[in-house]
Order: sequence, then C-alpha cells, then structure tokens
Amino acid sequence: MFEKTAGYRIFFWMSLVVIGIFVFFPLYWLVNTSFKNASEIFELTFIPSAPTIQNYVNVITDGTLLTYLKNSLFVAGVSAVLTTFVSAYAAYSFSKFRYRGRKSLMILFILSKVFPYAVLLLTIYLIMKNFGILDSYLSLILAFVTFTLPVGTWTLKAFFDQIPNSLIESAKIDGASQFKIIHKVIFPITVPGLVATALYGFVWAWNDLLYSLTLITSPEKRTLAPGLIMNYMGEFQSNWGNMMAASIVASIPVTIMFVLLQKYFVQGLTSGAVKG
Repeated sequence: MFEKTAGYRIFFWMSLVVIGIFVFFPLYWLVNTSFKNASEIFELTFIPSAPTIQNYVNVITDGTLLTYLKNSLFVAGVSAVLTTFVSAYAAYSFSKFRYRGRKSLMILFILSKVFPYAVLLLTIYLIMKNFGILDSYLSLILAFVTFTLPVGTWTLKAFFDQIPNSLIESAKIDGASQFKIIHKVIFPITVPGLVATALYGFVWAWNDLLYSLTLITSPEKRTLAPGLIMNYMGEFQSNWGNMMAASIVASIPVTIMFVLLQKYFVQGLTSGAVKG
C-alpha cells in the first residue's frame, strides 16, 4: 500500500487549498461585492468598510427581476418536465426493446453532443424562424429539450439496464399492459434517476445565456441570464453592486431545489453510473 509521507501530505493539503480558492473565492467575492456601496465597488477590500443592503433593496423592489424569475421558472420547469418524460420513454425503449435501427439511434443521440452549442444555434434559429415561433417560450423550451435529451436518455438507460427483465415478465404474467408496466412498475422504482434528469434539465435551462439571448428578443419575455445582463450591464457603465445582489437572489431557487432533492440527485447519478 502507498505510504503517505510528509511530502505527500503537504502536497495534498496545498492542492486542496488551491482548489478551494479557485472554487470558493469567486463566490466570496460575489457576496462581498453585493454588500458594497458604489464608491467602494472597485476597491480591493475583502470586507466592506461600510456594508449596505441597498443593493438587495434595489433588486427586490425592481419589478423586472421578478419578471425574469417567473419567466425562467416557467421555461426551466416545462423544459425539465418534458426532458424527463421524453428521456424516460426513449431510455426504456433503448434498454428493454430490441428493434432495427436501435443502435443507430443510440449513436445519433450521443453524437449530437459532439457539436458545439454555438454552431447548432445557427440551424435551430433557422428552423424556429421557418416555423414562425421565434421570440416565444416554445422556441426556447424546444431548444433546451433538444440539448438535454441525449444526456437524460443515456443516464436513464444505464439506470433501466439494472432493472431485471424478470420483473417486467412477472408483471406481464399478472396481466399488466406495457403502459401500466412503465407507469406503475418501472417509473416508481426509478424516481432517483428521474429526479436527477429533471434537475439536470432545469439547471441547464436556468443558467443558459446564449440561446435565451438569441431566440427571445422581447424584454418582457426575457429569462434570468440575459435579463440581468441587459438590465445591469451597459456599454459605458455597469451597476456591479446590483448585479451581484441580483445574481445571489437568482441562485436561491436552484439552491433550495438541490438542498431538498440532493438525496435523489446523488442516488440517481450513482445508481445509473454503476451496474450491479
């Protein structure tokens, strides 16, 4: 067994400190800046000399942030639900059925992640334009589902592969239809995997900037990421204090979701990643 020498322990702890700085320092600076007044924003101070909550007051009393939050919750929520259901049916098909073209479809699913999002945006934009659904939530939701579907499908397929076929055969012997088997037998025991897929779809849609900025042009329909940039960032002047405070407020819904569902999320990922 490898002996943990003094040099190894020093290297380990130094590496841990460096990684911790890279991970947590930006978050600390975000919080730190959100409590600074305008005159202190560009000063290198690790603790504000005169902490203020005015930035948070400005953000909370600003009705536009609430509009962006509602828009993002709607788009991300619908995208997550659609991604989960479509991924579940596709993954069950790939896992439990054998048919012509199955392997080709599986390869196409995974190959879709090879292309950069920015390149695919050109094609998606033209498709949405031809169908006349640009500047609508539908175009944004369809784009999000398109990009989260492959990962969700492969995650759930690995999860479904662990379910013994004997369980399905037993349900068939008892007279259950395929529809009932999927919804009454399979889905209830794969809740962790479904939750993991839903969270992935929700966070992807919640954090997106490029597609939201391109496919949505109406100010009242903007989601959170482009809304914050358009509202607080300018060509000649930027309101960094309000921007940092708004970013923290915007992260609260996702943080609450992870705290409440982290058990299912971790269990879903680990169960789907390791075959028993």
